Amino acid sequence: MIVDFDKVSSAMEEVAATIILPRFQKLSTHEIEEKSKGDFVTIADREAEECLSPILKALVPGSIVIGEEATSENPALLDQAKGEGRIWFIDPIDGTSQFIDGKPTFATMIAYAESGEVRQSAIYFPVSGEFFLAERNSGAILRDAKGAHRLRLSKSETKLNEARTSFHTRHYPASWKMRLDHLRANVSEIVNGFPSACQYTDLARGEMDLVVYHRMLPWDHAPGSLILHEAGGLARDLETELDYRPSTLHGPHILAVSEELWQAAKKAIS
Repeated sequence: MIVDFDKVSSAMEEVAATIILPRFQKLSTHEIEEKSKGDFVTIADREAEECLSPILKALVPGSIVIGEEATSENPALLDQAKGEGRIWFIDPIDGTSQFIDGKPTFATMIAYAESGEVRQSAIYFPVSGEFFLAERNSGAILRDAKGAHRLRLSKSETKLNEARTSFHTRHYPASWKMRLDHLRANVSEIVNGFPSACQYTDLARGEMDLVVYHRMLPWDHAPGSLILHEAGGLARDLETELDYRPSTLHGPHILAVSEELWQAAKKAIS
């Protein structure tokens, strides 16, 4: 089914205006917790997810919600990501560390999936007001203060030695180190430190060329993978050469702006 994503985007804007932005650069120490080493959550993360979840369920009767914060409390929820039903994925604040530090590079991300495939998605940056939206086989758009703009990556081929690349290698097995180092030596510019919302949207608008991931939690990757796909890029497993699906929770993935660049990166990393 096709979901009315105007209602989804309106809910995202309202939650940002009433829950997230009032706490931006105003968080108290007691409103921040460390779930695990280096992994933080705030009162805004939890309240935003709690507010969005019933709205999304009501839009698609019988659907379930898999949110980052609910899954943190109940890890068994993640098993449902492998299901074929109607599933929402929510990351209430992607880039919580940036949010805590008072930086604007955080976003709310939502994806809707059926039969194990992401069908629609949205990424919203509350500070800039930028909205990235995609529907499978219907394209991706960026909506900002200037209006709506279709996202379509240029067909001009970026060479591997020209590629602006980001490496998220914390979760890679040690056995991959040599291969990752070889890829690093073959790309142009290395840019790290940004959350997945920024990585996917920068790829979709041609400001990045390659991103390397291993941990593929669905709230981090389901929204952006569809936006990138509809803009003309791809997110694909290095070992299986299959496009990303929400049921894929880990594995060596490369995100690229073109098939040619993905193949060149695969050759280098192999």
